[in-house]
Amino acid sequence: MATMGAPPVKIKLISRGPVCLMFTLFVAMTGAALAQNPVPLIDQPLVPDAAAPGGPQLMLTVNGTGFVPGSVVHWNGSPLATTFVSGSELKASVPASDVLQPGTASVTVVNPVPGGGTSNVVYFALGHPTSSVSLRTNSYTAGSGLLGSLAIGDFNRDGKADLAMTDANGQNASVLLGNGDGTFQPPVTYATGIAEAVVTADFNGDGKLDLAVAYNNGSVSGGVAILLGNGDGTFRAAVNYGAGLEPNAIAVGDFNGDGELDVVVANYASGDISVLLGNGDGTFKPAVTYSTGSGSGPLSLAVGDFNHDGKLDVVVGKFSCYSPCGTISVFLGNGDGTFQPAVNYNGGGEPISIAAGDFNGDGRLDLAVADIGSGQVLILKGNGDGTFQGPVSYSTTGDPAWIALGDLNGDGKLDLAVLSIGSSCRVNILLGNGDGTFQPEVNYSMPSCDNGSAGGGVGIADFNRDGKLDLAVAAPGSSTFSVLLQAPTVSLSPASLTFAGHVVGTRSSVQQVILTNSGYLELSIAGISMSGKNATDFSETNNCPSTLAIGAMCTIDVTFAPTQMGPRSASVTITDNAAVSTQQIALSGTGVVSGPNATLSPASIAFGTQLVTTTSPAQSVTLTNNGTAMLAIASIVTTGDFGPTNTCGSSLAILASCTIAVTFAPKQQGNRTGTLSVRDNAPGSPQTVSLNGTGTVGVQLNPTSLNFGGHRVGAAHTLSTTLTTSSALSIAGITITGADTDEFSETNTCGASVAAGKSCTITVTYRPKEAGGDSAAVSIRDNAPGSPQSVTLAGWGCNPLQSCN
Repeated sequence: MATMGAPPVKIKLISRGPVCLMFTLFVAMTGAALAQNPVPLIDQPLVPDAAAPGGPQLMLTVNGTGFVPGSVVHWNGSPLATTFVSGSELKASVPASDVLQPGTASVTVVNPVPGGGTSNVVYFALGHPTSSVSLRTNSYTAGSGLLGSLAIGDFNRDGKADLAMTDANGQNASVLLGNGDGTFQPPVTYATGIAEAVVTADFNGDGKLDLAVAYNNGSVSGGVAILLGNGDGTFRAAVNYGAGLEPNAIAVGDFNGDGELDVVVANYASGDISVLLGNGDGTFKPAVTYSTGSGSGPLSLAVGDFNHDGKLDVVVGKFSCYSPCGTISVFLGNGDGTFQPAVNYNGGGEPISIAAGDFNGDGRLDLAVADIGSGQVLILKGNGDGTFQGPVSYSTTGDPAWIALGDLNGDGKLDLAVLSIGSSCRVNILLGNGDGTFQPEVNYSMPSCDNGSAGGGVGIADFNRDGKLDLAVAAPGSSTFSVLLQAPTVSLSPASLTFAGHVVGTRSSVQQVILTNSGYLELSIAGISMSGKNATDFSETNNCPSTLAIGAMCTIDVTFAPTQMGPRSASVTITDNAAVSTQQIALSGTGVVSGPNATLSPASIAFGTQLVTTTSPAQSVTLTNNGTAMLAIASIVTTGDFGPTNTCGSSLAILASCTIAVTFAPKQQGNRTGTLSVRDNAPGSPQTVSLNGTGTVGVQLNPTSLNFGGHRVGAAHTLSTTLTTSSALSIAGITITGADTDEFSETNTCGASVAAGKSCTITVTYRPKEAGGDSAAVSIRDNAPGSPQSVTLAGWGCNPLQSCN
């Protein structure tokens, strides 16, 4: 308490309402300032984090950090009756009227003044739980070719999820306002510098979401660009604040508990993190840096209270020049905006993305790490005291690069969405079991990706407001991003129809398929039609409505009327809003004629070039009886340098087939021809197939080129080619020639000579010495025509920061 006559204490408040006025009067009269309330942070998951629509009132448990006795849980912006349990737990009553219809609610916690503020958003899905996830992909253009990190928020306050993405090529942030149906308006760009990562929060306390972008101007400078939001989906010009060199990750939290949001940035080139404390008006104090260790490059960040002391901590994933290459560094917060020295944990190879959540329901934050270096997702269970258990790994298709958390199937257990790069970009979904373990991945291909580029990101929200969480994915090196919406599930029984042999010109009886909406979303059917090679030979009728309710079914009736003899095929194509937008019912049938029939396929065979005195691999001819009577076979013979074997026997049943294998063994050089003849009791006997090939003398190499693909610098890989000769071959030498001879080496079993008709093997080893493409050739000098023969070689080396797939 201040003494009488002491000047009043001046305290800056963002709010201008009655509470602010009362507090100002109290301070003026007494000279005493109340303790500041922090900005709260919600941990994932909510408990529960999903519910079926139409249920009773539910009690929601919210776990996190920075809760105070006056904290209030908000549901879609409206306050709920809230009970304060502790600084890390609140309970709120959600009335039945708020969980009546399918949809997704945004849950926040609001702390009162002094200080205080609104937490991050966590989503609560109102939909039916499922045992699996079914997604359909829509793609949109959003930048100039190097999309990266993305942030999700309601920037124009219309209740629809919007997106902000970084575009390093365009040196800007792109904002795409959501239409609420899974589609987005064209991007609006804001200059930021070479944008690497973006987050959204309300930095000036005006109730409008702002953007913070980590930008990288190379090894010269880097920093944070703050774009204050106008609340209508537009943003003011960026104001820049310095950080370290090459910032590539950013996160938000109230690190000093003053009710103002702060920013932390990971600086790859300078090997540290920068903490910028907020002033509450959208401006920030100068950055304070914390080293992540000698020779390290920080790649990723996560924020949470990992030791349950009510103070926010920071976790950093970094790549080091030393073993182990990947490290998880934990900086425990002191609660005043400063941090203790890092404690390190094994982080695999390159922990490029980190997310924090409680995966086993023990109230302690765990970590999920996308480790691009090992090609695995790592789970580190938290002990609740700021320490972590050793990593447990889960394999993914491709190299995991970015990770996000959410309950995708609505079963109350956190799941993982992982963007992986490699020969193609994929989204890997790992459903959680609720005990800290995860099910094997289900993956979805992305339409475009450059696996050698930086950038990329993944986020989770309900973009079409159907009560199921969806994904937004920015694939690296691409100007497009994809929205993966959860979709209905369609079941077809049976999935295909086969019609028996039917005489040309007549119609079969009906066969029926049952179409069922087996998922938990309504199925919209746009159309059902015939398609495929012989679509006019089949017809369908159906009783399917344009909208098929959950669990409902309808029928599709199909008939077959062949117009020609032989196999006929088509499909019934169903166009709808399921994960795969078209389902197909495969249709097959056979048109037949009266009496026996003999059909040979193909009508001719070309064997190409074959060494004299050697025999080619067999090629097949199929003999089919498309008739209504048994086919009697008298003989199967060939002429010329061709030889048959067959499985046909002396007769062939109705609609049966048999195989005739034909080989080519040239006796001399030049073009060679012959005929396969089948004598039988069918009209037009004998049926024939024309045969041709070319005899040659010399050397053959198989294959004639070896492509090693990508491999880490210093790692070895081998491939082989086979040399075959038609006559005695004298070998003068086998060597590596070309531009990159020191990257390739060879061994062989050929020796100084190879006998006529014999083969030997040449094995090539590729060991890249530096990153980049390599090319050379194996050169064989001998006494055969065309010497030297050659096998082309290609490969490329990749450094530890690249994917080699």
